[in-house]
Amino acid sequence: MNKHFRIHGDNIVECERLYTIISKSIPIQNEERFFLTPACPSVKVITTNNDTMLFEYFPGFNKNTSDRWTSNIFQILKDNGSILNETPDVLLTKVTNNSEIILLAIEFCSALQAGNQAWQRSGRAYSTARSNICPYLYIIDFVKYELDENRNRIALRFPNAALPYSYYYASKNWKYPTIQVYFKSEEFQPSFDSSLEHFDTSLFGEKNVYSLLYGLIYGIDVNPIYDTLIEKSLKILDFMSTSSSTNSFSQEDWTSIRNNYSGNIIDFVKENNHFPFCKKIAQNSITGHNIDFANLAAKYSIGIGSKDLPFGLIPSYNKINFTNELRIIYPEMNDDFYNKLATEKDLIVCIFKGFKPRGDDARPDRGILPFIAMLCGETIEILTFVYGETSESTLQKLDQSILSLAGGNGLWNAIVSLSDFIILDAPQITRTINAPNIVRLIQNKENKLATLTTKKQTLNMLIYAIPTHYTENDVDTFMHIIFNYIIPNTFESFCNPPGGDWSGISLINSLEPSYGTEFRWLTLPRISASKRPDHITMLFNLLEKPLIICTESKESAGDLESNIGPALKKYISDLLLYCPSVERPICSDTWTISTATIDASDFKYASVGCFLAPIDFDLSTISIKCNCDVLIGFDVDTSISRCQMQIKGFSDLGDVLADYLKITIQHCNLPINIFDIY
Repeated sequence: MNKHFRIHGDNIVECERLYTIISKSIPIQNEERFFLTPACPSVKVITTNNDTMLFEYFPGFNKNTSDRWTSNIFQILKDNGSILNETPDVLLTKVTNNSEIILLAIEFCSALQAGNQAWQRSGRAYSTARSNICPYLYIIDFVKYELDENRNRIALRFPNAALPYSYYYASKNWKYPTIQVYFKSEEFQPSFDSSLEHFDTSLFGEKNVYSLLYGLIYGIDVNPIYDTLIEKSLKILDFMSTSSSTNSFSQEDWTSIRNNYSGNIIDFVKENNHFPFCKKIAQNSITGHNIDFANLAAKYSIGIGSKDLPFGLIPSYNKINFTNELRIIYPEMNDDFYNKLATEKDLIVCIFKGFKPRGDDARPDRGILPFIAMLCGETIEILTFVYGETSESTLQKLDQSILSLAGGNGLWNAIVSLSDFIILDAPQITRTINAPNIVRLIQNKENKLATLTTKKQTLNMLIYAIPTHYTENDVDTFMHIIFNYIIPNTFESFCNPPGGDWSGISLINSLEPSYGTEFRWLTLPRISASKRPDHITMLFNLLEKPLIICTESKESAGDLESNIGPALKKYISDLLLYCPSVERPICSDTWTISTATIDASDFKYASVGCFLAPIDFDLSTISIKCNCDVLIGFDVDTSISRCQMQIKGFSDLGDVLADYLKITIQHCNLPINIFDIY
């Protein structure tokens, strides 16, 4: 039996992550890696049943205005109701009759699920689910800890239970399920944290996902597996909920919503009215009438799920009084806005800052309105109040065409797609002293309705495997392939291509990669005085100590920052000042909380800059600027599906490493080696 699949991923890491799960799902006898084209690493698998399976990787989606591939796999979802420019990490497709059928969408998360980060990915789940094309899994590493500035654990953090509940409720409303699945994380240590002692480890979903992928690959009914995963997610929701609370729904409340209210959280809220919605606004963010609006919402609202969530319900019986007082705060409200708002219909009020001080999206806030839609359904009215700093260009686009603004901005895309009413009350960036806030009241019902009801026909599509151009994504793919499948005696400590997951770095304290201990640092700092590498690779048996190779990848040589080499190495030396989060013997899958001290002097360090460049490009022209030990240039020759490669050292250590890489690549005869050294 021959089967042909494709893995479309944000990057090479997400493609490999899904294939790793697949490799645990099917009985593999032999696998061979090769390049379909220089952009598409692939794996040919022979199973123990002598089935032949081909898995082709397509790292680097077409996103927003990108035209990396001649066709966009996400157009299939968009034409069937995927309304947001939010995409999952990876899609698994089956190739048949010169077309691709999407079997599964997955989002991976190894980050801390706390605060607004918890719903950052809700837009991806919601937008994929409502297309009714495929199931969606949100795979979460469970558990994670919040750290202080010295990387000491402060507390175990769970998301508000309303978030996993929203996935359950969304699954009731769409053709295919949208499920949060929990995988056991490295820090899940009941012996270390008593709050985990009574957690039922059978609720972890790894084995169920393996069975699901086996069923999807072989065309077996997988509905019982969906039911099991949903049931497990609800039990973990119960674990996250408190037995009683005055500020959030209790475990009993969530059970009652499911059993007594057919899952409808709005009906439960109106009948029980546990607490009001109280949005906290930081003192330094108080401008315009945002406090007045928040107080008005608190006066007439009921909280949903928790006081900490930035939205609440104005029940139908309070709606007209709320609207009348709102018009006192904003006398500029026109009659159209007033008449459409002053009805006896339930209203969700959502308040968020949305934009950073320079006007950039606060990315997590893109997910709050999709979260509400998943939690409460699409038919509920929503009034969105935004009080974050607004740039002059944003304001101009808003006044000229709100739909055009939404088309080019992820946050406004969510606001316009899912809000019936919008209030912007925000300071303008670079405003003069005592200048009033920018205020806009927008009646948006027609735009929301049009967005939610417009669909096209399903597209049959087969992505052409040669990209329109090569990008930084390909540089990262090349580096990952070289150090994982061509250069022996290596260990990939970290790989962070565009859109990658940088939640952990691992190091091995041995000259032999198959022995020793793996130490892992989790929840990496977002901001550092040094420069976090894009790749960290350990090379053994070249020097008297393990060599840590810190790599910065860019699309072009000119993109490399000044003095990047020392900054890359400093990131590791800074990290080693702190105790690892966890550790395990290389021969074991069992992690323990680490108390070890790792000495930076136990390792050697090399910095590498890599990029796309013509084969006649002189690497030495940028060596002084970037100050890397080694520079690598890639030049793809599409006519022969090969990649020409320059490697040059610019230090004593760099010369040793460059010579070793060149000799090893030249003598590697594996099909995966498409690299010619020049």
